Amino acid sequence: MRSRSRTLLILAVLTACAAICAIWSVWLSPVRIGFVNYQMLTLGQISKANDSKFIKIRQLDGDNLRKIGRSDFVFINGMGMRITEDERALIQKAADRGVPMLTTMATNPANDITTVDSLQLATLNAYLTGGDRSNYRSMLEYVRREICGRRLFTVEPEAPSVPEYGLLFHADPDDPDSGDLPFASVAEYEEWLRSEGLFREGAPSVVVTGPMGDPSELVSELESRGVNVYPVNNMRIFILRHHADSLELSALVNMAHGRMGDYIVDFLEERNVPLFSPLNVNTLVSEWEQDRMGMSGGFMSQSIVTPEIDGAIRPFALFGHYEDRDGLQHVRAIPGRLEEFAETVCNYISLQHTPNNRKKVAIFYYKGPGQNTLTAAGMEVLPSLYNFLKELRAAGYRVDGLPASEAAFEELIQSRGAVFGTYARGAISDFISNGDPELVSLEDYESWSRNALGPEMADEVSGANGDFPGSYLATDDGRLALPRVELGNVVLLPQLAAGMGDDDFKIVHGTDTAPPYPYIAEYLWAREGFGADVLIHFGTHGSLEFTPSKQVALSSRDWPDRLVGTTPHLYVYTISNVGEAMIAKRRSYAGIQSYLTPPFMESELRGTYKELKDAIGTYYSAVEAGGDGASESRRVKDIVLEMGIHRDLRLDSLSAAGYTGEEIARIDNFAEELTNEKITGELYTMGEAYEAGRIRSSVFAMATDPIAYAMLALDRQRGRAEDGLEENSRVFSRDYLEPAKDIVRRVLDNPSMADDAFICRLAEVSADELAEARKTVERLDRPKSMMEMMAGAAGAGSEPQITDEYEAFARALNQLATAVENINNYSEALRESPEEEFRSLLNAMDGGYTAPSPGGDPIVNPNTLPTGRNLYAINAEATPSEKAWEEGKKLAEKTIEMYRRNHNDSIPRKVSYTLWSGEFIETEGATIAQVLYMLGVEPIRDAFGRVTDLRLIPSAELGRPRIDVVVQTSGQLRDIAASRLFLISRAVEMAAAARDDDYENLVAAGVVASEKMLTDRGVSPREARELSRYRVFGGMNGGYGTGITGMIQNGDSWEDSDAVAERYMQNMGAYYGSEEGWEKYGEYAFEAALGGTDVVIQPRQSNTWGALSLDHVYEFMGGMNLAVHKVTGKDPDAYLSDYRNHHNMRMQELKEAIGVESRTTIFNPAYIREKMKGGASGAAGFAEIVQNTYGWNVTKPSVVDDEMWDEIYEVYVKDKFGLGIEEYFGDKNPAALEEMTAVMMETARKGMWDASEQQLRDIASLHTRLVDEYLPSCSETVCDNAPLRNFIASNVDAPAAGRYNANIENIREARVSGQDGVVMKREVLDEGASERVALVSNTVVGVLGALVLVVIVLLVRNRRRNRED
Repeated sequence: MRSRSRTLLILAVLTACAAICAIWSVWLSPVRIGFVNYQMLTLGQISKANDSKFIKIRQLDGDNLRKIGRSDFVFINGMGMRITEDERALIQKAADRGVPMLTTMATNPANDITTVDSLQLATLNAYLTGGDRSNYRSMLEYVRREICGRRLFTVEPEAPSVPEYGLLFHADPDDPDSGDLPFASVAEYEEWLRSEGLFREGAPSVVVTGPMGDPSELVSELESRGVNVYPVNNMRIFILRHHADSLELSALVNMAHGRMGDYIVDFLEERNVPLFSPLNVNTLVSEWEQDRMGMSGGFMSQSIVTPEIDGAIRPFALFGHYEDRDGLQHVRAIPGRLEEFAETVCNYISLQHTPNNRKKVAIFYYKGPGQNTLTAAGMEVLPSLYNFLKELRAAGYRVDGLPASEAAFEELIQSRGAVFGTYARGAISDFISNGDPELVSLEDYESWSRNALGPEMADEVSGANGDFPGSYLATDDGRLALPRVELGNVVLLPQLAAGMGDDDFKIVHGTDTAPPYPYIAEYLWAREGFGADVLIHFGTHGSLEFTPSKQVALSSRDWPDRLVGTTPHLYVYTISNVGEAMIAKRRSYAGIQSYLTPPFMESELRGTYKELKDAIGTYYSAVEAGGDGASESRRVKDIVLEMGIHRDLRLDSLSAAGYTGEEIARIDNFAEELTNEKITGELYTMGEAYEAGRIRSSVFAMATDPIAYAMLALDRQRGRAEDGLEENSRVFSRDYLEPAKDIVRRVLDNPSMADDAFICRLAEVSADELAEARKTVERLDRPKSMMEMMAGAAGAGSEPQITDEYEAFARALNQLATAVENINNYSEALRESPEEEFRSLLNAMDGGYTAPSPGGDPIVNPNTLPTGRNLYAINAEATPSEKAWEEGKKLAEKTIEMYRRNHNDSIPRKVSYTLWSGEFIETEGATIAQVLYMLGVEPIRDAFGRVTDLRLIPSAELGRPRIDVVVQTSGQLRDIAASRLFLISRAVEMAAAARDDDYENLVAAGVVASEKMLTDRGVSPREARELSRYRVFGGMNGGYGTGITGMIQNGDSWEDSDAVAERYMQNMGAYYGSEEGWEKYGEYAFEAALGGTDVVIQPRQSNTWGALSLDHVYEFMGGMNLAVHKVTGKDPDAYLSDYRNHHNMRMQELKEAIGVESRTTIFNPAYIREKMKGGASGAAGFAEIVQNTYGWNVTKPSVVDDEMWDEIYEVYVKDKFGLGIEEYFGDKNPAALEEMTAVMMETARKGMWDASEQQLRDIASLHTRLVDEYLPSCSETVCDNAPLRNFIASNVDAPAAGRYNANIENIREARVSGQDGVVMKREVLDEGASERVALVSNTVVGVLGALVLVVIVLLVRNRRRNRED
């Protein structure tokens, strides 16, 4: 009985417990409400609105999404949500199991998972749209009470309301957590500020707006610095309804998520105040601080890229996420950085009020070591800088002691603002004694660095460089001797090396270690010791933006962030290099000030190739008349062989037969390209307009092609021109190019004729047709709102459909009209730009606004003009654009066609691509399109035009094998488009896994081959499987390049090019194909990926450089070629993706491209004469081309032959054209000719040029004569290559050799104090493995005497041995 009672009691208790649990679960338990893809700011506001203990909010992103099934309700923000199929399945599974959900703003229909009924949907949407704390609080109660049925311990939710946000707002000082106080007008807001004691009469006014940060802390910090702050909810209304008219605005701070729009650009230009765009790092601060990327993908595009189109500056990481006790993240200003950002804003405002005669300006320039000149891309730097200093003086700046002449100014720079190689110990010693350096003590350095760097970075510096002051530019008493030219309140500083060693590229483009003491001290002295109000980097480019380590959204542990500090920073940057300008803007917080490229001109080679063109015309006439053209073809071949063109086009030179029709067509196109090639003229000098003839020739270069191709497109629409006509250069030139030139000529001679009537006559259309075409193109290209894009994706667009045929017609007609109308606009913009550049630069130094501008080659994109503007890029998430995709497909097919032509119709198995930021921006991702299409994968776009997914192209549709790829990315491209690298990796995975192939899957085969190679090397099978799919590689440790340039130029540091290949693979072996594996280095992974590569492809998008004139081309493309050769044992084909003509993009063999460039530039007297009009920088350009020719000789010898070096010798040593070469270099820049002759000798010394003895004697004689007359330059090649110096000395007579060696030694040997006075540190010239000591002799007698002495000693020893025997 007792047992039964006990059992009943237990059952009763259990039942009661179950009942209690059921009641708790159904009516009392907390409701778990999950949020997917919600911004932390919004979720933070929802969390703050929640005052119920019975409502728990959970963030369900990332790994937390797996917990979605435990939620009682889920809110999903569909806007831009990117999830995998597995993640989408998790959400759908939870919905199917009864978890109620609401998805809003789904940009991908597949993500629109909603299970609530229509009434609940409407109510919840109304709460979300209301968006204030009252609405959010009621929304949460509504979910608990009405949807989840938990009616106990709830309050009746209020109905959705439209909150009174107010035009302006401010946190309530008495209750900051209660929400913001709204204000309807500026007057009402200012009245409230006065009542709270927050308004300061006459103080600067700053507007704060934007959705991506919590403004309360920023507002408070700015107010504490004496600023009147105006937080604004709706900037469009604030400006367009004239509320802003009453403000004397000083700055605008936009916590941006996307563009504000053209209205803000107009407003800022009118008010002339800067626009700041501080960043929300959008993750936990602790995670961001450790993240090497900083920010990427769509969030980077919305936070950094698109605000730059409004002219925003200083993308400074200000806000981050902090986690509360419940695991929810909240947005807050980052301590320390909040104060720095506020100080930065105030420093810019201070420029608006500080008189120019009190402002201090620090200007950094880049120059080569020793007597080498100042350099910047496309700029004649020394006169440009001199002009700028005169402009500053005229504007009231104190520029005391500016020399009266440019020549005297150059002497001042070379004596007090020089740069020295570490090997130039004698020159450094002389500079410390006589160069008036700025001496920085340990006490000064520590006082400046204590706040700027902090203990962690200070330890990093000492770990890398030892104790202060290190070994470079150190005085005997332990101070640093900094070169600088101080001119009153303006100081000029050379950009010192950011790293030490023989790796020049990494010294300029970044290493992963702390910079040396002089580099750091230079910036800290400029800011603290000198007290600069503004920093300026003068010309493209320096090295600050390439110092470690985060790629964007820098932290207080990243070197550019620390070295710039809170000082306003401006960067004078060429329009032609927008890719690297973005790195300067984003990593060194620079406001870009664009400057012109050199002017453009035609090659003036028509006379040179007239005989060849006439012979080809005769051949065509003979064939058209029914003959075989054999004798005419032979005549063409004779001329080709005489001119050496067969080497450029790899044509037969041995057989007696003439060339085939196809070969003659190639020769014809080559000759036509030579005569029409656009080349650059004299380097640009800031402040000086192009001469009239060069303005005219530049306008021809800008306007002719658009007119010609528009006329062709119209004829094609009318059936008058066949597809592919533009491939026949002779016909296209005759029928379209020459008539287009005539149109440009007529308009330039008579500007008033370029009216609509003229355009209609050219196009053979009516005025109504022209008007309709303009209207159509405007409608097609008009930026669409978010709602319009979403409606279009849903097929709900209201605009009438336009046929492809009519769109093509309208675009061609509009292109013709625009080109003709702009002929005189281009001319005016070129004339005005030099003055506008200085006006804009001075305005920025006054704390003003710099208008935004696209960048790039002005021929390709004339919208870069006028200059003096702040460059911006493109949204990487929208790439490849639709146009780029179509062009990329054509170029990929052309690549396959070229390879088949060269290899007996076989297809390439793997193609290597180089990705560069400039090409990516200017073509909108055409190279990435090539990569995807080679793999047989195509992009999928969302409602906003962003490429968010990929589709495998069915094998049958592709019509060929999927071709494997390997990609090397520059650091600049990696930083601005990381998401595109991830896209390529996904494409590789998809292609490798494809099983629908009607053809061999070369991607899958490449993965198998890579896996086998890795396992053969000892990699574990598991890791080998992972590494075998790696195809995207770049610089180790976040580096910005291959690191082989300096090694190649320092020829004594290597004997075999395999050593260069090894360094390339070591430096470029980091994987960048996924966020998880970012910067991962897998041993042998890069080597395995290179296996089987048949073709190496490099982009070329600018008319301002070519494979010879830009070292980065051989450095990337040549480096890849060298690595492939080392791995595979074969020399891959090398093609350029030539994007310079956007109307006719093409592939070109590297050898052919070098042939075109060399014939139209360094071997073209018209080009040489034009460059000789300039100064030292122009002369240095010749030396760069010779250096790069040597670089190609090392990395791809097949593209540079002995005949090319013979011609360099004839033109620059023997003065073939009678131009006065030696006199020109002696007057402008003897260091450049020293460099050229040294490189020529080094090429011969290393066996890459079979120079004759006479050639070697002539070159060595010229080189030593230059060194004797002008002293050593003293570059690494001239002064730091002992075997080369021995080789040069061995090719001149003994007296010349003695003087030569003595001059070099004076630079290299440092004087030090000894017991008996001054002694010399002597360098022994050592040729390495052979250990041969070079004996320096001053007279022939000395040499002979030494030899006789050696012979006597040997004879005596031999006689003694004989006696002993």
